[in-house]
Amino acid sequence: MQSFDYQRFFEISLDMLCIASTDGYFLKVNASFCEALGYLNEELIGHRVFEFIHADDIEKTQNELTNLACGTKVLNFENRYKHKSGHYLTLVWRAQLDTNSNAILASAQNITEELILNNRLSQIEKALNHSTIMAETDCKGRIINVNDKFCKISGYTKEELLGKTHAIVNSGHHDRAFFTQMWKTIKSNKVWSGLIKNKKKSGEYYFVQTIITPITDHQGCIKSYLAIRQDITQSIEFESEISRILKILNATSSIAKIGGWELDVRTGELTWTDETFKILEFSKKAGQKPILPEGLELFTSEYKPVIERAVARAIEFGEPYDLEVKALTAKGNERWVHTTGHANVHEGKVVSLSGTIQDIDEKKKIEYKYKLEKQNSIQQSKLASLGELAASMAHEINNPLGIISGNTELLLLTEELSQKGRNKLDVIFESCERITHMVKNLKRFSRKENDTTKKHCDLAQIINNSVAMAMPRLKREQVVLRFYKLEECIIECLEFEIEQVFLNLINNAIDAISRLEQRFIEISMYVQDEFILCRVLDAGCGINKSERDKIFEPFYTSKPVDVGTGLGLSIVKNILSEHNAKIEYDASCTNTCFVLKFPKCP
Repeated sequence: MQSFDYQRFFEISLDMLCIASTDGYFLKVNASFCEALGYLNEELIGHRVFEFIHADDIEKTQNELTNLACGTKVLNFENRYKHKSGHYLTLVWRAQLDTNSNAILASAQNITEELILNNRLSQIEKALNHSTIMAETDCKGRIINVNDKFCKISGYTKEELLGKTHAIVNSGHHDRAFFTQMWKTIKSNKVWSGLIKNKKKSGEYYFVQTIITPITDHQGCIKSYLAIRQDITQSIEFESEISRILKILNATSSIAKIGGWELDVRTGELTWTDETFKILEFSKKAGQKPILPEGLELFTSEYKPVIERAVARAIEFGEPYDLEVKALTAKGNERWVHTTGHANVHEGKVVSLSGTIQDIDEKKKIEYKYKLEKQNSIQQSKLASLGELAASMAHEINNPLGIISGNTELLLLTEELSQKGRNKLDVIFESCERITHMVKNLKRFSRKENDTTKKHCDLAQIINNSVAMAMPRLKREQVVLRFYKLEECIIECLEFEIEQVFLNLINNAIDAISRLEQRFIEISMYVQDEFILCRVLDAGCGINKSERDKIFEPFYTSKPVDVGTGLGLSIVKNILSEHNAKIEYDASCTNTCFVLKFPKCP
């Protein structure tokens, strides 16, 4: 009865079990042994053990058999056995000599996959140690292990770091809430990632992109935390010029918004990663794939021809592309994306295209803002220089101008002067007054304004000042300007900024109508409830519908490169916004017309 029970145990065991003679022949093997090596029972029984062992392992296996014959137990002995398919498996053995039967009883476990996994993990660990900063802490945050790269970047030795918390490299840059949120995340057994500013032993700062992951036991209980960091100090320093516009943490996390795609040229089917669906706000349906025409529709009308041409040339000629274009998502939102594509060739023929798509909308907005601020800075610098020049010119002009106007007045008092002479002197005197007024306006418009306090000002007078400054160009371009003003139209504003608004609108109108046969500009004012409205209309035939939504965007211009910067209307809109005022294009007018709406002061 007992023999029968052991026989059943031998057969059903998941471990590889065998019995061999002391001279090295298989006497009995179980099903797990045959299954692991791929042999039938009869292909093993009666065969020498050494027929299946790797040639390099025969000698050490022979030594272990000799030890067994002498009565020594074998524990954790490894050798390689040949599988029936030809490859080798690594087995770890436990064996003992049975003195009653004079046979060797042995069990083995196949550790091939474990060795492969350990080898892979070892290589990964080696690569990580070489390229990343690593530290492991216990559940209370005390450092229990660090690699050499951590010591190198922080300036501390391993002995100085072990047993300490990361407070030793705390820069003081992040508030308590930052670390509270981090600990809350990792204590809930989730991975935390973010940008951290640390301090070296020397006092220097450095930036690391950090991923912290909990390490758990087989029951899911957290035993420690592993932090993997990348030193990105140089990148942060390089982007310091725009760091005031965007928090570095948001910029870093947005980099991860990258999707992948592949196009089957034959079927036109697109394969997208989940992130691509997310970026393009496209609904993912089980069992369905988007096709090329659907994908091309997800770009604005402005950029659709660009992407169509790039895809066509990639398919036909294998040309790669790298583009920044505007996507029109499935939900109708416009979004800047960076997309790349390259051809995959088989037997000289393009069979597919693959590439990436990245959400760079935030980055483009930053670039626009940075560029706008730069242009504004240049403009302010030019105005400051113009102010200095105007002040110098005023000094040089006013002295002789005073002499001319003074003597003209004296001559007008002469009784013997003929009427014809008086008329000519009147023209001279009026010209002197006009020059004085122009220099005064130029100085006031271009001066550096220190007082930024808004005051109650007459809007009609502000427009008059802008017209006076534009008058030389109006005459040169032979443009007629008509101003229909109101009395008592008081607004609260910075006078010189509103002057700039109207001067920009007048100059834009002159640019637009300079080649027309009829050239006129009309500025009219009227009251609507608690607002003062100004219409600035010119002889132009209006703005195309496709361009109306873009005219207030920074750097958008329909003018030649050497004529406009595309900032005029953008600056106008920004100034008015700061004054709680608005500007809109009036599409109902047959001519080009803008309407400005100002809150009226009581």
